[in-house]
Amino acid sequence: MILILSTPTDYDTNGVIEWLTYNKTPFFRLNDEDLMQGITSFYHNPKDLSQTYFEHYSQKVFLKDVKLVWYRKFGFLIDYERKLGVNNDLLDYMYAEFRNIHNLILNLLKDKKILCKKPSVFSKIEILNQANKIGLNIPKTLITNDKLKLIEFYHQNNKSIITKSIGEARHVKYKNNVFTLATHTIKNIELLPLNFSPSLFQEYIDKEIEIRVFYLDKKCYSMAIFSQNNEKTKLDFRNYDDKNPNRFVPYKLPEMQEKIITTFMESIGLNTGSLDLIKSVVDGKFYFLEVNPFGQFGMTSKPCNYNLHKKVADFLIKNTND
Repeated sequence: MILILSTPTDYDTNGVIEWLTYNKTPFFRLNDEDLMQGITSFYHNPKDLSQTYFEHYSQKVFLKDVKLVWYRKFGFLIDYERKLGVNNDLLDYMYAEFRNIHNLILNLLKDKKILCKKPSVFSKIEILNQANKIGLNIPKTLITNDKLKLIEFYHQNNKSIITKSIGEARHVKYKNNVFTLATHTIKNIELLPLNFSPSLFQEYIDKEIEIRVFYLDKKCYSMAIFSQNNEKTKLDFRNYDDKNPNRFVPYKLPEMQEKIITTFMESIGLNTGSLDLIKSVVDGKFYFLEVNPFGQFGMTSKPCNYNLHKKVADFLIKNTND
């Protein structure tokens, strides 16, 4: 039995499930919101762990019968956010309750084979440091809350730097406005106060292309994104331009680059994930930006004809049977 930890709106989960169904492979999909809203039943008695189970309509699965877990996307209470609003103490409480249930479930499954468990010991910055240690190129990076140090870094990098969230990028609602905390260039640096909250800054690298790599079990499936010629997507292709979309094409990384990526992923304990790289116009080198264990891979699969949903399903089936 395969246990899939997901969320109701994840289309990549749907794509993989179609292949599992086609291959008549038993699975149970546990959605975060279904669990919290009681649509999926949960029973757990600490004195008798063998009877811990989930039940959804007529399907019931005991955790003792689970052979493999696919940790896809598990932790989004979108329906609660719609009903309660994002800045709400009750929503914060619901997320706190979910985190405890989430940790309990993962602890109960700790001895199972698992695809894509987020490495809790690594923060975003630690992953960047680890990538550099393994041999991946990373942009020159500074974390500071001192304007004078920032100005020094600014001039060291030809007055061309960017800033991004130290943690995960989010949308923030403030006074009826929604602000996107995504990547931005630094302008009018003289307007900054002498001291501010610790922030992350990097050199701006003029790129030839962006590269999205879906990594699965020591294999890289790469896609080139021609975002540089569009001012809207030049800094980050995720600032989508629906009227003039970027070109997405299959791309083959050098073999040595793929080997370094494999070593890096193994070093942080990930057997799958989506990596973002850029290729520099200036020196032709590849620079690692970040890795998302739960990144969408349908966006890479479809334009490149990689059929990744089948490949993920095949991986799950193989490791369930082994």
